[in-house]
Amino acid sequence: MTPHVFLAVVFAGICLGELVNAQPAPQFEVASVKLYQDDGVSPRNLHNSYNPQGIDFRETLAFIIGEAYNYPLARIQQPKSVTQDALRQAYDILAKADQPVPRSQLRLMLQSLLADRFKLTLHRESKTGPLYRLVVAQGGPQLEQADVTGVFVANASRDGLEFRNAGMVQLSSFLSGRVDRIVVDQTGLEGLYNFVLKMPAYQGQDLAGVKRQDRSSPEAPSASDFTEALKQLGLQLIPDRAPVDYLVVDHVERPSAN
Repeated sequence: MTPHVFLAVVFAGICLGELVNAQPAPQFEVASVKLYQDDGVSPRNLHNSYNPQGIDFRETLAFIIGEAYNYPLARIQQPKSVTQDALRQAYDILAKADQPVPRSQLRLMLQSLLADRFKLTLHRESKTGPLYRLVVAQGGPQLEQADVTGVFVANASRDGLEFRNAGMVQLSSFLSGRVDRIVVDQTGLEGLYNFVLKMPAYQGQDLAGVKRQDRSSPEAPSASDFTEALKQLGLQLIPDRAPVDYLVVDHVERPSAN
């Protein structure tokens, strides 16, 4: 066998091995997707919960995409061809796997569902700019471990904003809408936690919050507003300038019927 033929056989064997070993994208065994009809009067009662074998969501499409790819909302973008209303529309999604799987696997199944039912296509894009790094402060995190199958909740309380079953992605997303830079989670904390974030007094009446379009606005609150609150959780924000990855939605459609 000549060297060229030998190399061709080896290359073909590698390619065939890759095809044989390639795993199909995981999918839910059954899934129901329904457009949520918002009457504009009744509260939406948005919720999301995981269990070992599936998900039960009533959330906006933007939130669902963020959950599927574990990305904060502040880093999900869309071109003008994809309207804001498309991502703000809420859906009821009830889906079940054929056996218990970890949350990371459920997220992959949710990605498959979005591609199949919503025809979602997107890409990752890196942009360099000012940011805050959310990191663990000296002394370690002061966070209560949560139930991994619990429901994510962020409710206003007398003490501030109470998070339950929340990850650092949710916290960094929340902070990104209230400080003058994007907040990037670099805590290395991958679990879910229960904690209360004390709010600045002037923000106490607006806990829902709206992401600022002009992040350089002089009215944008600074990270110092949350220094003490984060310190009590064993966390801190460090200003920096670095590349940040974004998810850019290229195309999305109303979901196909069940």
